[in-house]
Amino acid sequence: MPTYSANGVKLHYEEAGKGTPLILVHGFAQDSSSWIDVIPTYARHFHVCAVDLRGCGRSDVPEPGYGPKDLVQDMIALMDHLGARKVHFSGFSLGGAIGQELAIAHPDRLKSLSLHSTWEGGPCAHMQRWIDVRTRAIASGDPVLNWGTRVVSFFSPEFANAHPERVEEFIQRSSANPYPLTPKGAQGHGRAVMLHDTRGRLGAIKTPTLITVGSMDRATLPSQSRYLHENIKGSELVFIDGGGHFTPYQCPDEFISISLGFLMKHEA
Repeated sequence: MPTYSANGVKLHYEEAGKGTPLILVHGFAQDSSSWIDVIPTYARHFHVCAVDLRGCGRSDVPEPGYGPKDLVQDMIALMDHLGARKVHFSGFSLGGAIGQELAIAHPDRLKSLSLHSTWEGGPCAHMQRWIDVRTRAIASGDPVLNWGTRVVSFFSPEFANAHPERVEEFIQRSSANPYPLTPKGAQGHGRAVMLHDTRGRLGAIKTPTLITVGSMDRATLPSQSRYLHENIKGSELVFIDGGGHFTPYQCPDEFISISLGFLMKHEA
């Protein structure tokens, strides 16, 4: 079980494949297992490192109060642990917030930046309400409430209606996770979400950047991805038609085709 330490916090990651490191970072209330559908394909070309952020999975659960800038230091510690001068970085939702801060503060450590289903941060009543609901649902211990609110935020109603078996598979997979998120971990992630704000600083990102978002994402809105694209010079923006928030699961073929094509273009 590969682990490393960052500022006294023990962190876990899953790895597969060989080559240039590709760091995958999940979103709020998830862990490294959220990448399970796409890791095998990425691992044919890269040394994939899927991280459990502090607060979840098999990583330590410190007190809430850390933000994206603190989580960036965890990523730098991982790069140093790997002995990697430069990496490809791919972040989903909260992971994308970390990626933005990483590209602003440490552009010399990145070969490429992929921002999936994420946002620019700052005051956002919609996000605040949703984080409040999700943290309360997790703390309740009620699996119906927990997974029900997660499904609502992750998938479009059209997908849920057309593919109930895929939604049920997602619920069963999540319920069987041997390392479920704790209320303390959810509070820490929620605090990090609300501390995120790169408005006014996105112009500092010079790393080749891909931005993807589901056209029906109700958690991190398509308009927010458009804002990122308009403020990160030279970035590429791709809307995944019909996709909700969790496109790596809902639309794995489209997600892999778009993201892997971008990574390979910037690997040479």
